[in-house]
Amino acid sequence: MPASNGKISAKDTFDVVIIGAGVAGALVACVLAQKSLRVLLLEAGETGGNREDLVLRYAAATFKGLGVAYAASDPSKIPGPEQPADPKDIKQARDLYYDQQGTEKYLSTYERRVGGSTWHWLGHTPRNLPNDFRLKTEYNVGVDWPLGYADLEPWYCKAETELGVAGDDAEWQGVHGAFRSAPFPMPKIWPSWSDLQFSRALKATPIDGLILEVLSTPSARNSQAYDGRPPCAGNASCVPICPIGAKYDASVHVKKAVANNAELRERSVVSKLEVDSDQTIHLVRYRKWDGTPGSAWGRIVVLAANAIESPKLLLLSKGDAVPNGVANSSDQVGRNLMDHLQKAVLATSSKPVFPFRGPPSTSGIEVFRDGRFRERRGAFRMSVGNDGWSRAGSPFTDVANLVENQGLFGQELRERLFHDVSRQVRVSCSVEVLPNPDNRVQLSPLLDASGVPRPQIHFATDDYTRSGFGPALDVMSAILRAIDAVPTSIDRNPLNYTGAGHIMGTCRMGFDRTLSVVDADCRAHDHRNLYIVGSSTFPTCGTANPTITIAALALRAANNILATLPQFPMPAGSAK
Repeated sequence: MPASNGKISAKDTFDVVIIGAGVAGALVACVLAQKSLRVLLLEAGETGGNREDLVLRYAAATFKGLGVAYAASDPSKIPGPEQPADPKDIKQARDLYYDQQGTEKYLSTYERRVGGSTWHWLGHTPRNLPNDFRLKTEYNVGVDWPLGYADLEPWYCKAETELGVAGDDAEWQGVHGAFRSAPFPMPKIWPSWSDLQFSRALKATPIDGLILEVLSTPSARNSQAYDGRPPCAGNASCVPICPIGAKYDASVHVKKAVANNAELRERSVVSKLEVDSDQTIHLVRYRKWDGTPGSAWGRIVVLAANAIESPKLLLLSKGDAVPNGVANSSDQVGRNLMDHLQKAVLATSSKPVFPFRGPPSTSGIEVFRDGRFRERRGAFRMSVGNDGWSRAGSPFTDVANLVENQGLFGQELRERLFHDVSRQVRVSCSVEVLPNPDNRVQLSPLLDASGVPRPQIHFATDDYTRSGFGPALDVMSAILRAIDAVPTSIDRNPLNYTGAGHIMGTCRMGFDRTLSVVDADCRAHDHRNLYIVGSSTFPTCGTANPTITIAALALRAANNILATLPQFPMPAGSAK
């Protein structure tokens, strides 16, 4: 029995200790708990109120920010990028939590709560493309993954079944070589009226010599009753909260794991991983929100926080045996931070397109996600908006403008508002970012409210990403002309972008232990019983929303954990 277990009681001894109850941790916990293993989920956030209470909080808020519905019961105890000093200012909250270095800022945030950021995500689940896994081999940029599309494809199918993905098999079979071996669990989410207008116009109007096909975006959102959850009712508030639970969030699998006797300890902020003399890691130390210290011992430890919190914990856990931090003999922990960088164009259509009837986006354009151009510039994926100008504050700002600046009231106000809002159009692009070792997460000398170092973030774009914005804006402009819509403005400054909320990199996987943190099974090179799951393991980011790839890798890792577990016996005398 490793010495680190000496003072741990039987109630704190587990087969597997999982840090983080987001989608990756929840899926791993669910798989392992179904095998009657003793599983502990440690989560820094809390479950919070029930869905109805969260929806009411969001509805009552004058500022409809991502974190409004999810404010912690005691924000002073759980600092994070969605816990603003002023609840009206999410940017202020992010900048108070992140210690941002350099002139460019990292713009994406996350939720610390049971279920993680899947509470406020859009729900899109396109897969990575085959060439996304072999970017270095195919285009001589970035790096290759230590596995390929074919290796992950069966796990994509399992992930789609677990989350409940709606999609169109005929549309998605073979897109950029991405074959499918099983159908989507549900038919696609019905296209919006504006989707149909885009599709009709683009079939008749070649752009860059191409007929652009508008595809229904695969989505972890029920098109019919599935897994005990209702079908989508088109409430249009998916970001930040689905009021009825038709959109998947990871609390689904947390509940399933707990139903199979996994233990959830929320409001538990992990502060250190202890390294034993044989380089295994069994002991996890944490502190409850009320300041009470805690410890847990596991035969295997799984780090399932996000790509900012995971490297932060690994770096916090440095000691004599690991002077650079846990799993960091390669000096790659914290490096290669990525996101998808976005630009949007807002426009006014000559005819009503009737946004806000259904999810914020249900269709996209996939043709620009791969091609020889990736040798010199970033690829991009395009989304067709169904949410008007909501990301610019509409329709709230529209009402204020019509009342305050144009003096409209009553029937005249209603008619003008309907006329204007029904013609609002948005198209957006997400551009890939290459891994850069200088884009990184480190420990800040500044402490958060709980006395833990804040994440210090260095992030800047390069020519590869910035060169993708121009072509994307050209295509979006041509698309808007095709549907007879006039842009409000087009911002071509490559430094004016938004984050997609897709926090990736910092603990990347690879064959070479000197250049990566984990192997293809998400197992740490340095510590044979430590697994790191989530988007932190992504070597490159491609153009797909990352959640379905996170889920597929997590399920694959859980399968490997089951095979590996016999190598690590339970301490003598511990209860099962």
